[in-house]
Amino acid sequence: MPPLAAQSSSAGLLLVVTALLTDCLNLASANKAHDVYRISPSAVHSRRGWHNRRNLPFISSSTASSLVGWQELVLNTRGGSTVEEETAVSEVGEGTSDDIVPSDETVEETDEAEAQPRNLTFTATSPDDGSAEDPDGIPARWFDMKKGDREEANEAFETHLAWREEFNVDTMLERPHPKFDVCKQMAPHYFAGRDPHNNIIFVQRPAHVDFELMRMNNATIEDLLLHYVYVIQYCWNIMEPAPDAVMTNVLDMRGSSFRQMSNSEYIEFGKRFVSMMSANYPGRSYKTLIINAPTWINVLYKIFKPMLRESTRQKIIILKAGEEQDTALKFYLGDALPDDLLSAGDSKKDKKDMGTRYYVPVEEEEQCTPGPNSEVEFEMREFCKQQLALYNETMIEVNTI
Repeated sequence: MPPLAAQSSSAGLLLVVTALLTDCLNLASANKAHDVYRISPSAVHSRRGWHNRRNLPFISSSTASSLVGWQELVLNTRGGSTVEEETAVSEVGEGTSDDIVPSDETVEETDEAEAQPRNLTFTATSPDDGSAEDPDGIPARWFDMKKGDREEANEAFETHLAWREEFNVDTMLERPHPKFDVCKQMAPHYFAGRDPHNNIIFVQRPAHVDFELMRMNNATIEDLLLHYVYVIQYCWNIMEPAPDAVMTNVLDMRGSSFRQMSNSEYIEFGKRFVSMMSANYPGRSYKTLIINAPTWINVLYKIFKPMLRESTRQKIIILKAGEEQDTALKFYLGDALPDDLLSAGDSKKDKKDMGTRYYVPVEEEEQCTPGPNSEVEFEMREFCKQQLALYNETMIEVNTI
Protein backbone atom coordinates (compact mmCIF):
# COMPACT_ATOMS: atom_id res chain seq x y z
CA MET A 1 0.00 0.00 0.00
CA PRO A 2 1.60 3.36 -1.03
CA PRO A 3 2.04 6.23 1.43
CA LEU A 4 -1.20 8.11 2.03
CA ALA A 5 0.28 11.37 0.79
CA ALA A 6 0.86 9.82 -2.61
CA GLN A 7 -2.58 8.35 -3.08
CA SER A 8 -4.94 9.71 -5.70
CA SER A 9 -8.06 11.66 -4.76
CA SER A 10 -10.21 8.62 -5.39
CA ALA A 11 -8.09 6.52 -3.07
CA GLY A 12 -8.21 9.35 -0.57
CA LEU A 13 -11.98 9.33 -0.79
CA LEU A 14 -11.97 5.62 -0.10
CA LEU A 15 -9.83 6.23 2.97
CA VAL A 16 -12.25 8.89 4.21
CA VAL A 17 -15.18 6.55 3.82
CA THR A 18 -13.16 3.81 5.52
CA ALA A 19 -12.82 6.13 8.47
CA LEU A 20 -16.53 6.79 8.47
CA LEU A 21 -17.72 3.24 8.10
CA THR A 22 -15.37 1.77 10.65
CA ASP A 23 -15.43 3.35 14.07
CA CYS A 24 -13.85 6.76 13.67
CA LEU A 25 -12.29 6.58 17.12
CA ASN A 26 -10.90 3.10 16.59
CA LEU A 27 -10.09 2.21 12.99
CA ALA A 28 -10.20 -1.54 13.25
CA SER A 29 -7.97 -1.97 10.23
CA ALA A 30 -5.30 -0.08 12.19
CA ASN A 31 -2.72 -2.72 11.32
CA LYS A 32 -2.84 -1.65 7.68
CA ALA A 33 -3.16 2.07 8.31
CA HIS A 34 -0.45 2.17 10.95
CA ASP A 35 2.08 0.05 9.09
CA VAL A 36 2.43 2.80 6.48
CA TYR A 37 3.98 5.05 9.10
CA ARG A 38 5.86 2.56 11.24
CA ILE A 39 8.74 4.18 13.08
CA SER A 40 11.91 2.12 13.34
CA PRO A 41 12.95 0.87 16.80
CA SER A 42 16.27 2.70 16.40
CA ALA A 43 14.39 6.00 16.35
CA VAL A 44 13.10 5.40 19.86
CA HIS A 45 15.63 5.58 22.68
CA SER A 46 13.36 5.03 25.68
CA ARG A 47 9.78 4.42 26.74
CA ARG A 48 9.12 8.17 26.81
CA GLY A 49 11.99 9.58 24.78
CA TRP A 50 12.65 9.58 21.06
CA HIS A 51 14.74 11.20 18.35
CA ASN A 52 13.39 10.73 14.86
CA ARG A 53 10.01 12.41 14.27
CA ARG A 54 9.81 11.91 10.54
CA ASN A 55 7.01 9.91 8.93
CA LEU A 56 4.74 10.00 11.96
CA PRO A 57 1.09 9.98 10.87
CA PHE A 58 0.20 13.19 12.64
CA ILE A 59 0.06 16.95 12.24
CA SER A 60 3.30 18.90 12.35
CA SER A 61 4.72 20.27 15.59
CA SER A 62 5.14 23.76 14.14
CA THR A 63 1.41 24.16 13.62
CA ALA A 64 0.52 22.44 16.86
CA SER A 65 2.73 24.76 18.92
CA SER A 66 0.66 27.76 17.87
CA LEU A 67 -2.72 26.10 18.38
CA VAL A 68 -5.05 28.45 20.27
CA GLY A 69 -2.14 29.73 22.37
CA TRP A 70 -2.35 26.85 24.82
CA GLN A 71 -0.01 27.41 27.78
CA GLU A 72 2.44 24.80 29.01
CA LEU A 73 1.75 23.22 32.38
CA VAL A 74 3.57 19.97 33.03
CA LEU A 75 2.63 18.00 36.13
CA ASN A 76 4.40 14.86 37.27
CA THR A 77 1.45 12.82 38.53
CA ARG A 78 -1.47 11.26 36.75
CA GLY A 79 -4.87 12.96 36.90
CA GLY A 80 -6.69 12.73 40.20
CA SER A 81 -5.82 13.52 43.77
CA THR A 82 -2.19 13.76 44.81
CA VAL A 83 -0.87 11.94 47.89
CA GLU A 84 -0.88 15.23 49.78
CA GLU A 85 -4.51 15.89 48.84
CA GLU A 86 -5.57 12.39 49.92
CA THR A 87 -3.78 12.81 53.26
CA ALA A 88 -5.48 16.15 53.85
CA VAL A 89 -8.88 14.66 53.06
CA SER A 90 -8.32 11.72 55.41
CA GLU A 91 -7.28 14.05 58.23
CA VAL A 92 -10.38 16.16 57.82
CA GLY A 93 -12.50 13.01 57.66
CA GLU A 94 -11.38 11.99 61.14
CA GLY A 95 -13.57 14.71 62.66
CA THR A 96 -17.33 15.02 62.56
CA SER A 97 -19.50 17.67 61.02
CA ASP A 98 -20.29 18.95 64.50
CA ASP A 99 -16.61 19.67 65.14
CA ILE A 100 -16.31 22.05 62.19
CA VAL A 101 -17.91 25.49 62.29
CA PRO A 102 -17.18 27.31 59.02
CA SER A 103 -16.38 31.00 59.31
CA ASP A 104 -16.43 33.65 56.62
CA GLU A 105 -12.64 33.37 56.45
CA THR A 106 -12.90 29.59 55.98
CA VAL A 107 -15.38 30.03 53.14
CA GLU A 108 -13.11 32.53 51.43
CA GLU A 109 -10.15 30.17 51.73
CA THR A 110 -12.25 27.30 50.35
CA ASP A 111 -13.37 29.36 47.37
CA GLU A 112 -9.77 30.34 46.71
CA ALA A 113 -8.66 26.70 46.92
CA GLU A 114 -11.37 25.58 44.51
CA ALA A 115 -10.19 28.21 42.05
CA GLN A 116 -6.72 26.65 41.86
CA PRO A 117 -5.87 24.36 38.93
CA ARG A 118 -6.46 20.71 39.76
CA ASN A 119 -4.26 17.92 38.57
CA LEU A 120 -5.40 17.14 35.04
CA THR A 121 -2.36 15.27 33.79
CA PHE A 122 -3.24 11.92 32.21
CA THR A 123 -0.53 9.61 30.95
CA ALA A 124 -0.60 6.89 28.31
CA THR A 125 -1.16 4.16 30.87
CA SER A 126 -3.61 3.78 33.73
CA PRO A 127 -4.35 1.29 36.53
CA ASP A 128 -5.89 -1.99 35.38
CA ASP A 129 -5.10 -1.44 31.68
CA GLY A 130 -2.66 -4.35 31.71
CA SER A 131 0.50 -2.24 31.48
CA ALA A 132 1.54 -2.82 35.11
CA GLU A 133 1.61 -6.59 34.59
CA ASP A 134 3.27 -6.47 31.18
CA PRO A 135 7.10 -6.74 31.14
CA ASP A 136 7.28 -3.95 28.54
CA GLY A 137 4.58 -1.81 30.14
CA ILE A 138 2.22 -2.14 27.15
CA PRO A 139 -1.56 -1.76 27.71
CA ALA A 140 -3.71 -4.71 26.64
CA ARG A 141 -5.53 -2.74 23.92
CA TRP A 142 -2.32 -2.44 21.93
CA PHE A 143 -1.85 -6.20 21.91
CA ASP A 144 -5.43 -6.59 20.71
CA MET A 145 -4.77 -4.08 17.92
CA LYS A 146 -1.73 -6.07 16.78
CA LYS A 147 -3.32 -9.49 17.32
CA GLY A 148 -0.95 -10.38 20.15
CA ASP A 149 2.26 -9.64 18.24
CA ARG A 150 4.54 -8.25 20.98
CA GLU A 151 7.07 -6.66 18.65
CA GLU A 152 4.42 -4.82 16.66
CA ALA A 153 2.47 -3.85 19.77
CA ASN A 154 5.61 -2.44 21.38
CA GLU A 155 6.49 -0.53 18.23
CA ALA A 156 2.97 0.91 17.92
CA PHE A 157 2.95 1.93 21.57
CA GLU A 158 6.35 3.63 21.26
CA THR A 159 4.98 5.61 18.31
CA HIS A 160 1.98 6.56 20.39
CA LEU A 161 4.24 7.80 23.20
CA ALA A 162 6.18 9.86 20.67
CA TRP A 163 2.95 11.45 19.47
CA ARG A 164 1.87 12.24 23.03
CA GLU A 165 5.23 13.88 23.72
CA GLU A 166 5.18 15.94 20.54
CA PHE A 167 1.75 17.40 21.20
CA ASN A 168 1.80 17.39 25.02
CA VAL A 169 -1.24 15.16 25.11
CA ASP A 170 -0.75 14.27 28.76
CA THR A 171 -1.55 17.86 29.78
CA MET A 172 -4.10 18.54 27.03
CA LEU A 173 -6.97 19.02 29.49
CA GLU A 174 -4.87 21.20 31.77
CA ARG A 175 -4.43 23.89 29.13
CA PRO A 176 -7.10 26.41 28.07
CA HIS A 177 -8.98 25.76 24.84
CA PRO A 178 -10.58 29.04 23.68
CA LYS A 179 -11.56 27.64 20.26
CA PHE A 180 -13.76 24.94 21.77
CA ASP A 181 -17.02 26.47 20.47
CA VAL A 182 -15.50 27.26 17.09
CA CYS A 183 -14.32 23.67 16.57
CA LYS A 184 -17.69 22.30 17.70
CA GLN A 185 -19.32 24.27 14.89
CA MET A 186 -16.67 23.44 12.27
CA ALA A 187 -17.39 19.72 12.51
CA PRO A 188 -20.68 18.91 14.33
CA HIS A 189 -20.08 16.17 16.90
CA TYR A 190 -21.40 15.53 20.36
CA PHE A 191 -21.83 13.03 23.17
CA ALA A 192 -25.54 12.24 23.27
CA GLY A 193 -25.39 10.36 26.57
CA ARG A 194 -25.17 6.63 27.27
CA ASP A 195 -26.74 3.63 25.58
CA PRO A 196 -28.69 0.89 27.42
CA HIS A 197 -25.35 -0.86 28.15
CA ASN A 198 -24.01 2.34 29.73
CA ASN A 199 -21.58 2.91 26.86
CA ILE A 200 -20.91 6.49 25.82
CA ILE A 201 -22.69 7.56 22.63
CA PHE A 202 -20.70 9.74 20.23
CA VAL A 203 -22.52 11.31 17.26
CA GLN A 204 -20.92 12.90 14.19
CA ARG A 205 -22.40 14.52 11.08
CA PRO A 206 -19.55 14.38 8.55
CA ALA A 207 -21.59 16.04 5.79
CA HIS A 208 -21.52 19.27 7.79
CA VAL A 209 -17.76 19.67 8.17
CA ASP A 210 -17.60 23.40 7.42
CA PHE A 211 -14.39 24.71 5.89
CA GLU A 212 -16.05 28.04 5.12
CA LEU A 213 -16.70 28.54 8.82
CA MET A 214 -13.13 27.44 9.52
CA ARG A 215 -11.74 30.23 7.36
CA MET A 216 -14.14 32.81 8.79
CA ASN A 217 -12.83 32.07 12.28
CA ASN A 218 -9.13 31.94 11.37
CA ALA A 219 -9.07 28.30 12.35
CA THR A 220 -7.20 25.43 10.71
CA ILE A 221 -7.43 21.70 10.21
CA GLU A 222 -4.74 21.43 12.90
CA ASP A 223 -7.04 23.24 15.33
CA LEU A 224 -9.83 20.80 14.56
CA LEU A 225 -7.64 17.70 14.86
CA LEU A 226 -6.27 18.73 18.25
CA HIS A 227 -9.76 19.65 19.36
CA TYR A 228 -10.78 16.05 18.69
CA VAL A 229 -7.86 14.93 20.86
CA TYR A 230 -9.12 17.26 23.59
CA VAL A 231 -12.62 15.77 23.36
CA ILE A 232 -11.39 12.17 23.39
CA GLN A 233 -9.00 12.83 26.25
CA TYR A 234 -11.93 14.25 28.22
CA CYS A 235 -14.01 11.22 27.29
CA TRP A 236 -11.56 8.53 28.41
CA ASN A 237 -10.08 10.33 31.41
CA ILE A 238 -12.97 12.24 32.98
CA MET A 239 -16.24 10.92 31.59
CA GLU A 240 -15.29 7.24 31.48
CA PRO A 241 -11.80 6.46 32.80
CA ALA A 242 -12.22 2.67 32.88
CA PRO A 243 -9.45 1.22 30.66
CA ASP A 244 -11.85 -1.28 29.05
CA ALA A 245 -14.60 1.28 28.37
CA VAL A 246 -16.01 1.42 24.84
CA MET A 247 -18.43 3.67 22.98
CA THR A 248 -21.25 3.50 20.48
CA ASN A 249 -20.44 5.64 17.43
CA VAL A 250 -23.21 7.15 15.33
CA LEU A 251 -22.30 8.57 11.92
CA ASP A 252 -25.24 10.52 10.54
CA MET A 253 -24.74 10.72 6.76
CA ARG A 254 -27.76 12.95 6.21
CA GLY A 255 -26.98 15.64 3.66
CA SER A 256 -23.90 13.86 2.31
CA SER A 257 -23.15 13.32 -1.34
CA PHE A 258 -20.42 11.53 -3.27
CA ARG A 259 -19.49 14.79 -4.96
CA GLN A 260 -19.09 16.54 -1.63
CA MET A 261 -16.78 13.86 -0.31
CA SER A 262 -14.42 14.37 -3.26
CA ASN A 263 -13.59 17.83 -1.88
CA SER A 264 -9.81 18.10 -1.44
CA GLU A 265 -10.05 19.75 2.01
CA TYR A 266 -12.41 17.05 3.18
CA ILE A 267 -10.05 14.35 1.95
CA GLU A 268 -7.06 15.97 3.66
CA PHE A 269 -8.91 16.22 6.96
CA GLY A 270 -10.20 12.65 6.62
CA LYS A 271 -6.76 11.16 5.97
CA ARG A 272 -5.15 12.95 8.87
CA PHE A 273 -8.04 12.17 11.16
CA VAL A 274 -7.84 8.46 10.31
CA SER A 275 -4.09 8.34 10.84
CA MET A 276 -4.28 10.07 14.20
CA MET A 277 -7.24 8.22 15.67
CA SER A 278 -6.42 4.75 14.38
CA ALA A 279 -2.85 4.87 15.68
CA ASN A 280 -3.65 6.32 19.10
CA TYR A 281 -7.07 5.17 20.33
CA PRO A 282 -7.41 1.43 19.62
CA GLY A 283 -10.01 -0.88 21.09
CA ARG A 284 -12.65 1.69 21.98
CA SER A 285 -15.61 0.70 19.81
CA TYR A 286 -18.74 -1.16 20.83
CA LYS A 287 -20.92 -0.48 17.78
CA THR A 288 -20.74 1.87 14.80
CA LEU A 289 -24.12 2.88 13.41
CA ILE A 290 -24.12 4.45 9.94
CA ILE A 291 -27.51 6.11 9.63
CA ASN A 292 -29.27 7.84 6.74
CA ALA A 293 -26.77 6.09 4.51
CA PRO A 294 -26.92 6.87 0.77
CA THR A 295 -26.72 3.99 -1.69
CA TRP A 296 -23.11 4.66 -2.64
CA ILE A 297 -22.00 4.08 0.96
CA ASN A 298 -23.00 0.42 0.63
CA VAL A 299 -21.15 0.18 -2.68
CA LEU A 300 -17.92 1.54 -1.22
CA TYR A 301 -18.29 -0.55 1.91
CA LYS A 302 -18.31 -3.72 -0.20
CA ILE A 303 -14.99 -2.63 -1.72
CA PHE A 304 -13.03 -2.38 1.51
CA LYS A 305 -15.06 -4.84 3.61
CA PRO A 306 -12.55 -7.67 2.93
CA MET A 307 -9.84 -5.52 4.58
CA LEU A 308 -11.66 -5.55 7.92
CA ARG A 309 -11.56 -8.13 10.64
CA GLU A 310 -14.65 -10.25 11.17
CA SER A 311 -15.09 -8.79 14.65
CA THR A 312 -15.08 -5.31 13.13
CA ARG A 313 -17.60 -6.18 10.44
CA GLN A 314 -19.96 -7.38 13.14
CA LYS A 315 -19.75 -3.98 14.84
CA ILE A 316 -20.77 -1.99 11.77
CA ILE A 317 -24.46 -1.46 11.10
CA ILE A 318 -25.55 0.49 8.01
CA LEU A 319 -29.10 1.87 8.00
CA LYS A 320 -31.29 3.83 5.60
CA ALA A 321 -33.73 6.48 6.72
CA GLY A 322 -37.12 5.08 7.61
CA GLU A 323 -39.08 3.19 10.20
CA GLU A 324 -36.60 0.30 10.48
CA GLN A 325 -33.75 2.73 11.14
CA ASP A 326 -35.75 4.54 13.84
CA THR A 327 -36.52 1.21 15.52
CA ALA A 328 -32.84 0.25 15.45
CA LEU A 329 -31.79 3.62 16.90
CA LYS A 330 -34.26 3.29 19.75
CA PHE A 331 -32.91 -0.20 20.44
CA TYR A 332 -29.22 0.74 20.40
CA LEU A 333 -29.39 4.23 21.95
CA GLY A 334 -32.34 3.94 24.32
CA ASP A 335 -33.36 7.09 26.19
CA ALA A 336 -30.30 8.98 24.92
CA LEU A 337 -31.63 8.98 21.33
CA PRO A 338 -31.66 12.59 20.03
CA ASP A 339 -34.84 13.58 18.20
CA ASP A 340 -32.92 15.00 15.25
CA LEU A 341 -31.50 11.55 14.44
CA LEU A 342 -34.95 10.16 13.77
CA SER A 343 -36.19 10.03 10.21
CA ALA A 344 -38.86 12.58 11.07
CA GLY A 345 -36.39 14.72 13.01
CA ASP A 346 -35.36 18.31 12.51
CA SER A 347 -35.32 18.67 8.72
CA LYS A 348 -33.55 22.02 9.03
CA LYS A 349 -30.41 20.12 10.01
CA ASP A 350 -30.42 18.19 6.73
CA LYS A 351 -28.82 20.92 4.63
CA LYS A 352 -26.78 23.25 6.77
CA ASP A 353 -25.61 26.38 4.95
CA MET A 354 -21.84 26.70 5.02
CA GLY A 355 -20.63 29.45 7.32
CA THR A 356 -23.58 29.16 9.71
CA ARG A 357 -23.92 27.63 13.17
CA TYR A 358 -25.07 24.05 13.57
CA TYR A 359 -26.51 24.74 17.02
CA VAL A 360 -26.26 27.25 19.88
CA PRO A 361 -24.98 25.86 23.21
CA VAL A 362 -27.24 26.30 26.22
CA GLU A 363 -26.07 28.18 29.32
CA GLU A 364 -28.22 26.40 31.92
CA GLU A 365 -28.23 22.69 32.74
CA GLU A 366 -32.04 22.71 32.92
CA GLN A 367 -32.09 23.45 29.17
CA CYS A 368 -30.22 20.25 28.27
CA THR A 369 -31.80 17.64 25.99
CA PRO A 370 -30.34 14.55 24.24
CA GLY A 371 -28.34 15.83 21.29
CA PRO A 372 -25.76 18.61 20.82
CA ASN A 373 -26.94 20.13 24.11
CA SER A 374 -26.93 16.95 26.17
CA GLU A 375 -25.98 17.02 29.84
CA VAL A 376 -22.65 15.44 28.97
CA GLU A 377 -21.90 18.17 26.44
CA PHE A 378 -22.96 20.86 28.92
CA GLU A 379 -20.60 19.47 31.56
CA MET A 380 -17.69 19.29 29.12
CA ARG A 381 -18.21 22.88 27.98
CA GLU A 382 -18.44 24.04 31.59
CA PHE A 383 -15.19 22.22 32.29
CA CYS A 384 -13.57 24.01 29.34
CA LYS A 385 -14.88 27.39 30.54
CA GLN A 386 -13.52 26.76 34.04
CA GLN A 387 -10.06 26.03 32.66
CA LEU A 388 -10.22 29.21 30.58
CA ALA A 389 -11.14 31.22 33.67
CA LEU A 390 -8.14 29.85 35.56
CA TYR A 391 -5.88 31.38 32.93
CA ASN A 392 -7.87 34.60 32.53
CA GLU A 393 -8.95 33.64 29.04
CA THR A 394 -12.41 33.55 27.49
CA MET A 395 -14.18 31.43 24.90
CA ILE A 396 -13.77 32.80 21.38
CA GLU A 397 -17.15 33.68 19.89
CA VAL A 398 -18.10 31.89 16.68
CA ASN A 399 -18.04 34.22 13.70
CA THR A 400 -20.80 33.38 11.20
CA ILE A 401 -22.36 34.85 8.08
